[in-house]
Amino acid sequence: MAKALYNPALKVRLRRVTGIHFLYIIALVAQLIAYDAGKLIEPVVVLRKWAVIALLIVTVAIIWYSVQKKNVTQATLHKLAFTIITTDIFIASFHVYIQRGMASKAVFLYVIPLIVAACLQRKSALIATSLVCIAAYTLSAIAYFVLNFNEGYKLELYGEIGFYSAMLLFVSLALWLIVRPNQIRSKKA
Repeated sequence: MAKALYNPALKVRLRRVTGIHFLYIIALVAQLIAYDAGKLIEPVVVLRKWAVIALLIVTVAIIWYSVQKKNVTQATLHKLAFTIITTDIFIASFHVYIQRGMASKAVFLYVIPLIVAACLQRKSALIATSLVCIAAYTLSAIAYFVLNFNEGYKLELYGEIGFYSAMLLFVSLALWLIVRPNQIRSKKA
C-alpha cells in the first residue's frame, strides 16, 4: 500500500528545486561580495549574511543529498520539502529585517518558499506556506519598525504589510492554478 502512494514526480521536482537553490545561493553570494567590496554594508552585517548563507548552503546540500537516495519515502520527501520551505522563509525574513523592514525589496524572496510548496501539488501546503510567509513578513517588518522608530509611518507600515500579504496570497493562488493536478470533470449531458 505504501508503494502505491509513492510519487516519483515529487522526488524529481525536489531535486530540481534544490538545484535551482544552488543558483539562488550563487546570486546571494555575488550580491554580498559586491556590496561588501563597495563598503555598502557594515562588517557585522556582512558576517551575519555569511552565516545565513552558510545555513542555506548546508540545508540545501543535505536536502539535495537526501533526495538522491533510492529508498527515500514519500513522508521523507514531504519533510525535506517543508525543511527547505522553512529555511527559505527564514532567509527571506532575515533579508527583510536587515534591509530596513517595510522599505526592503527582499519581500520578493517569499516567492521562493511558495514555489517549493507548489512542488507538493497540494492546496493546503500552498495556503499554509503563504500564511507562514505573511506572518514572518509581518513580524520582520514590525520588528524593524519598533526597533528603529521614526523610519516610517505606522499607516505606511500596515499598508505595506497588507499589500504584500495580499500579493503573497495572489501568487499562491496563481501557483495553484498552474500546478494543481489534472482533475477529471464529468460532463452532464
